[in-house]
Amino acid sequence: MIDLFVGKKSKEIETQEKKKGFSETLFLKIIKKEEDFKALNQIDKQDYGACLIQTENIGRLNVFIDKARAIFPKVIVLGTNDEINRASLENRKTFGILNPEFGREKDYMSYRNSGLNHVLCKIAAQNNKIIFISVDKLNSPIVLGRIIQNIKLCKKFKVKYQFVNLVDDSSMIRSAFELKEIERVLLKEKHFERKN
Repeated sequence: MIDLFVGKKSKEIETQEKKKGFSETLFLKIIKKEEDFKALNQIDKQDYGACLIQTENIGRLNVFIDKARAIFPKVIVLGTNDEINRASLENRKTFGILNPEFGREKDYMSYRNSGLNHVLCKIAAQNNKIIFISVDKLNSPIVLGRIIQNIKLCKKFKVKYQFVNLVDDSSMIRSAFELKEIERVLLKEKHFERKN
């Protein structure tokens, strides 16, 4: 099970993550603008295992992905809107997307605005992408409903998905068991029915 940690690589955090049941920890560098790439020249490339690209500009996304892939072994994109989600799932250089429901304010009239649909799930399954769901975003019933819908879509179309910690403080890390339990509770489909 993979976990995401925002910050530089640390042996202390790696051992803590292994004790909590994770097989791999990806240390993320967040990239939001062009200047973040210029700052990377001074940083040791060994300090990060992946980068998280956060942009709403579809034109810059592919440029950011190309630059990031030249530096980092894995590139993850934050799902800020539908166009970003589709472009990142279609791009062969990305590892996956994080929180496809991120930044959604309102749902549509007849369905939830969860950031995924059957077309995106087919693309993700075809290109072998992972949908990462951060447990720190489980803060409202609307977000929970969107996450449950995304998980059901991922299961239906056989897309890999995973719950992760996305924290920058080692005291906030949940164990792999806790993440599996959160998933189990969210996916509980049969409710207790009283027999008369």
